[in-house]
Amino acid sequence: MTTKVESLKSVRCEVKSSKKIGNNTFEVLYTDGSRAIRLHKTDIVTFIDGLIILDTNGWETVTTKARMNHYIPAGSHVYRSKNIWYVTTTNDGDIPYYDGIKLDYLGNHITYDQHDNLVTVKD
Repeated sequence: MTTKVESLKSVRCEVKSSKKIGNNTFEVLYTDGSRAIRLHKTDIVTFIDGLIILDTNGWETVTTKARMNHYIPAGSHVYRSKNIWYVTTTNDGDIPYYDGIKLDYLGNHITYDQHDNLVTVKD
């Protein structure tokens, strides 16, 4: 079991507040205005600047997947098939999961070009 103190040791910026929301799971509000669902020591779902960022930190477990699915938008879904993780998005359908994948609040897959410019979302 991960305690709140242990979980918050390696946060990415200063914590404004946090609360336990499940077994080894915390909701963390950061001073930069972002909010994260933290499982053990990883922000698995981060809400920041209109985006949702998913990150397993290599822990592709049933629990990680369940927590992600609970907090991402309806219509989006993280699942595993033949030992490969996928994300169902509203604009791109099923795509291979990768840490750092970004969704908007409608479940659209958000991508950027090599110059960090937002690529237009397909309808």
